[in-house]
Amino acid sequence: MALSLNGSTGVSGVDGSAGTPAVQGVDSNTGISFGTDEVSINTGGTTRVKVDSSGRLGVGTTSPSAPLDITANSSAEAVYIRAYSSPEIGQMLFRNNANSSTFFRISAESGSTDLRTVGSSHMIFATNSTERMRITSDGRVGVNATNFTNGRLITESDGSAMTPFVVRDTASGTGSVNSVGFFRSTTQVGSIALTGSATAYNTSSDYRLKENVIPLTGAVDRINQLQVHRFNFITDPDKTVDGFIAHEAQTVVPECVTGEKDGVDENGNPVYQGIDQSKLVPLLTAALQEALAKIDNLETRLAALEGGN
Repeated sequence: MALSLNGSTGVSGVDGSAGTPAVQGVDSNTGISFGTDEVSINTGGTTRVKVDSSGRLGVGTTSPSAPLDITANSSAEAVYIRAYSSPEIGQMLFRNNANSSTFFRISAESGSTDLRTVGSSHMIFATNSTERMRITSDGRVGVNATNFTNGRLITESDGSAMTPFVVRDTASGTGSVNSVGFFRSTTQVGSIALTGSATAYNTSSDYRLKENVIPLTGAVDRINQLQVHRFNFITDPDKTVDGFIAHEAQTVVPECVTGEKDGVDENGNPVYQGIDQSKLVPLLTAALQEALAKIDNLETRLAALEGGN
């Protein structure tokens, strides 16, 4: 004999056997049924929750494959985690059963003061009670970082031996393979390629991408316009280096410099110029070729003069 819960008649007895409702609601489509070493909760004539003979709990599935198996149909989210404390609005903890230590935590927070400049909420991933990664509400990702003012993906290092960012390609052999690609929209414009012993930093240079190709002339005159200096950076006063001043080099080889002289952002903060010194190589090569041609010409004339004597 089992029990039936009915809105009209209250609690009454019904015949119960394995696989049939043992606690029944208003109709036969709703209730709790007991099978062979399993329990099911049914609504609308469909089993919504099942605990099988192995103790696995299935939500949205009658064949759970893990201690907790939550399966959603194509039009519904699988899990909602809600909380109403501040700043945490929900969290999931993974703990050691022996001492309740939290080894891994996923939490969502809002109103955190250190992210007011980039968003009002974020998700945190933590291990051993220490934050390791967060994702902000505007899609920025930080690894060991909480300051997101400089980019979309931020990794920080404390200066220890651990490298903050590693690219490892496991391709076999020693041939060149692209490990990092750079795209503008859907067009690849550069890459970082690895061989078995070296790294190449590539920019687009295929002849099929170019037109109006002519020889570079007058390179020596332009080289002489480049001003080369010795200086130290303000942040490293004890180290003197050789180099260029960006805006000076820009007047000779515009493509070697990014940014504008004395540029600032919307808040008036400096936006510093940068230089890609590899862009000077074509000019340097052409100047060397011109110089070598002059040397060859002088040697020829000298040989002629010596032969005439």
